[in-house]
Amino acid sequence: MRNTIIVSVLLFIAVIVASVFYFGGLDSEKKEAVKPIAFLPSDTYLVASFVNDETTDNIFKDFEIFQAILGKQDLEQLNLLKQQLLRNKNLSAYLGGSDIFISLHPGKDQTEMLYSIPVVEEPEKEAMDQLLGQLSSQFKFGKSDSLGHTIYSFQQILKDSTQSKISDSSFYVSYQSNIFFASYNKELLLKVLDKKQEKLKESQITYFNELSNRNSPFTVYVPQQNLPAFFAVFKRNKAGDFLRQFIQLKGQTVWNINYKQDALMLSGESELEDKDSQYIALFANQRKTVQRLYNYFPSNTMMFVEYSFSDANSWFTDLAKWQQGQDGAKQLTDQEVEIAKDRPNLLADFKSVIAGDFAVVEQSNSDYLGFIAIKDSSKLEQILPELAETVGDSIYRFRHAHMPYRYFGEGLKAFSRPYFVRVNNLIVLANQQSTLQEYLRTWKRKDLLIGGIGFKNYEQIQGNEANVTFFLNTKNASNFLINNLSNTYSKNFRNKEDYGYQEFYSWSLQLSGNAGNFISRLYGIYKSKNRLGVNADWTYSMGSRLISGPYVFEHSDTSQFILAQEQDHTVHAIHPSGNKLWSTVFSGRIVGKTIQLEDRSLVLVTDRRRLYRFDPHGKMMSGFSSSVSAEPSFQPTYVDWGNQKMLIIPGKNKLMAYDLEGGAVVGWDNVTVEGSLMGPAQFVDNQVVVATSYGRVYFFDMGGNKTQEIDVPGDVNFISNLGIVQRENGYVYYAADEDGKVYEMNKQGESKVVYEGKWDAKYHAEFENIAGTSAPEMIVLDGSVLQILELGNTVKPLFDHTFTKKIENKPYYFPAGSGLLKMGIAPQGTNLIYLFTENGGIADGYPVEAQPLFYDGKINYNSGNYLICTRRDWKLYAFRH
Repeated sequence: MRNTIIVSVLLFIAVIVASVFYFGGLDSEKKEAVKPIAFLPSDTYLVASFVNDETTDNIFKDFEIFQAILGKQDLEQLNLLKQQLLRNKNLSAYLGGSDIFISLHPGKDQTEMLYSIPVVEEPEKEAMDQLLGQLSSQFKFGKSDSLGHTIYSFQQILKDSTQSKISDSSFYVSYQSNIFFASYNKELLLKVLDKKQEKLKESQITYFNELSNRNSPFTVYVPQQNLPAFFAVFKRNKAGDFLRQFIQLKGQTVWNINYKQDALMLSGESELEDKDSQYIALFANQRKTVQRLYNYFPSNTMMFVEYSFSDANSWFTDLAKWQQGQDGAKQLTDQEVEIAKDRPNLLADFKSVIAGDFAVVEQSNSDYLGFIAIKDSSKLEQILPELAETVGDSIYRFRHAHMPYRYFGEGLKAFSRPYFVRVNNLIVLANQQSTLQEYLRTWKRKDLLIGGIGFKNYEQIQGNEANVTFFLNTKNASNFLINNLSNTYSKNFRNKEDYGYQEFYSWSLQLSGNAGNFISRLYGIYKSKNRLGVNADWTYSMGSRLISGPYVFEHSDTSQFILAQEQDHTVHAIHPSGNKLWSTVFSGRIVGKTIQLEDRSLVLVTDRRRLYRFDPHGKMMSGFSSSVSAEPSFQPTYVDWGNQKMLIIPGKNKLMAYDLEGGAVVGWDNVTVEGSLMGPAQFVDNQVVVATSYGRVYFFDMGGNKTQEIDVPGDVNFISNLGIVQRENGYVYYAADEDGKVYEMNKQGESKVVYEGKWDAKYHAEFENIAGTSAPEMIVLDGSVLQILELGNTVKPLFDHTFTKKIENKPYYFPAGSGLLKMGIAPQGTNLIYLFTENGGIADGYPVEAQPLFYDGKINYNSGNYLICTRRDWKLYAFRH
């Protein structure tokens, strides 16, 4: 299994792709036929084509992936070639806008590169020497004849302060059949020019031409018969069984590029030849399916291959035919006869139990895990005593060897007679009992691959519909790569100064069946410095962790500011540039949110029964801070009754009212309710409205008089705040109880259950407007599940999202314009924060590594969007996006 890595080809293909990025353009006009490929030797590793066009150079000049893969020195060399030769004004009339082909070929100790450039206008032969000789003063020009071909050479002139030197390496160029061929390897150039040399097959050239996307920035062509030799360049050892599954596939592949700043993405088609003996080719006859087993893989997964088939009948037929051509076919047949003597239906019964999804995982400690999806758990329970023997701790072992191989072939051949456990609707396999015991501990802790930010980014870029998915986690596989790559590429991988291979989170290859061939995709997920949460515009140091905020408020007509409170109760006011405006210590922790009034003064309450009102400069308003009669449970609500303005502050079971000078309002000194208040007061239809845990809704007038009470019949305990929706005939009110029932109530005191949620007893619910409608939505946090429901004539789910960890922090809300809010979530124990769009998607750039409590939005009137968050170093970070 150690040789399952196909990272070598991923990395090197990426080098070529990056080269193309650097030279290429986005010319949408049709390209010429792939004429130069007809000259390439049959042992060519791969070819990439692109248009020599300047229009998009600026798009790619800061493309980080390019430098990460090629390295700084090669970057400088390619830049020199481009500017001094390919883009030379004397050649522009002949080469501008033409296709350029870069191909890789076997060399003595490494791969060699060849450039093939068709001319758009043929130069006169007598002018060729003069044309090439005047290309650049930075090169020494030479000319020679070899085997009937004229070879031009260019050696770079290296200058320092005292003298000039000639580079040891030469760049060779020849011209034939209206094509310039160029390479640093003269023997390779002659090999290409030699008509007696065996070339790529005509069928491959035809396929490459047909599949080339004329609107793609560039295209990569892979003649697959040379993949074994290509891999041998990079690996110290021979390819193992799993690697051979991929590199022994005969045929040809054409990939086109999809551009993304923090990912390398190639997609296209793969045509297969001589398929009968190739295991992976079995999946070409299947349709792609949704693959979900990766949700169960441990966080220390180094690599995995997940396989899936859509049609069980054709799968088992094709698999049996393939197995007949493999070693051990007679052993399988003999075993089948032996099993049938005592348990005639066992093999058929087990076949009917398993689903079409299975996987093998290699962990960073080199232990393997296998996964098999089950479609009939009850039937598995029935046949389990005949299928396996129990060894304790809910762990079983197959009674017969080769059972995984019998049904799944090469993919699970590593498990001869494995132990297994059942997890949900899965069988998890391992060759050692201790491996399963450790996996069960990992599963219970939810210490999973999908829980990291890198995998979240990977999921956003790569879909989960395929028949075969190979995945390599660069960090987890780091030691493996260093030890298994050849010396040159192992050094490059470790060289963080000149290369950036370790900045790739993952490499993956996906294959989807396509009528006997494959749709294929290659992905490299990169930790871009431009990704949200990497490079902060500024940081602001605090003395302890953040406990309230950050909030953004108006400071003046021209500026806003950021307000935050840290654990020692210091409140900080920060300019949008990150500079400190002022700071002061408040008595206690801020309860709920801070609100800003029309005069730009800010109002908040603390858990030490203090009410604060201060201006944006930090100066307390007259009469503040003042004491309140009970400990606040939620933030104040500003109420304007026309002739009286006041602040309504909820306590545990009472409402308090204070005027804007900090004094208690007469008539509100003893306003109490039955049960605990479930949220901030709301001002609706000229009345203050609140809900309590006893299943009641209260209405109060300006004088603190209760004008109405809705009491839901029965033993009802509300656990949410109120959701208020305006209808044609008045307002209706929503609240959820501890049993998951959602109640709709009206002003006439009528109530009814409009939804019954299947949630755990400790679920959290609240109502906020996040989805762009006129009514608020119901937000439910149930363990690790976020669910959003729409309030209307019926209550119905809008979207949901499942996290890997339990969500113990309540949602965060940020202004999104037009009275709407954006919702943020910080699952407990993940060190990740999420921002959701109004349709339930995760916002671009998220999740981000950060602590709970954050802000997303504008931080000044004319600023772009910013993420303001904290990390374990007690600093506020400002990331622009």
